[in-house]
Amino acid sequence: MYSLTKKRYQAIKKQDQSYDGKFIYGVMEDHRVCCPSCEREKDCVPQDIRIFKTDDEALFEGFIPCPDCQPFGELTEKNELVNKVKVYLAHNYQKRLTLESLAETFGISTGVLHRAFMTLTDESPQAYLIRLRMYQAKKMLSESNESVALIGLKVGIPNLSYFNTVFKQQNGMTAVQYRKQNK
Repeated sequence: MYSLTKKRYQAIKKQDQSYDGKFIYGVMEDHRVCCPSCEREKDCVPQDIRIFKTDDEALFEGFIPCPDCQPFGELTEKNELVNKVKVYLAHNYQKRLTLESLAETFGISTGVLHRAFMTLTDESPQAYLIRLRMYQAKKMLSESNESVALIGLKVGIPNLSYFNTVFKQQNGMTAVQYRKQNK
């Protein structure tokens, strides 16, 4: 995440188009994420604003794209499906989720879901879920003193050995090493 600087706050307040593509911002009150030029009501205090570098970062934090400014790009039917699945994953990453259960939740086939994800994100829904879980795990490792096993369980990976393997593959170091480096 970026910090909310005076310059970014002014860009949001003035709906400055020149900042579109440089960052997106979310408002805690409604958990919507917008482009700086969005014309929605800007009656929020700086403490309620979160600044994000990427779409996924905003989604990982539980924000949803604004339907007015469409900060993730034009919403085709496929984009809308992938965004809905990403939002669902952000709110349910700690549960046991499979491609089949996701497809069933959204009333589509596993093939349609997988192809839509691969086409738009260059990764499978499962790879996205792992990335999301590792993002949340890193956050918990930095912010809490809970055991690595408990954090693994909280992010939806109950097997400690598998959690450690995935964490090291994704981050180049173990969870314990990450905690020592980021505490």
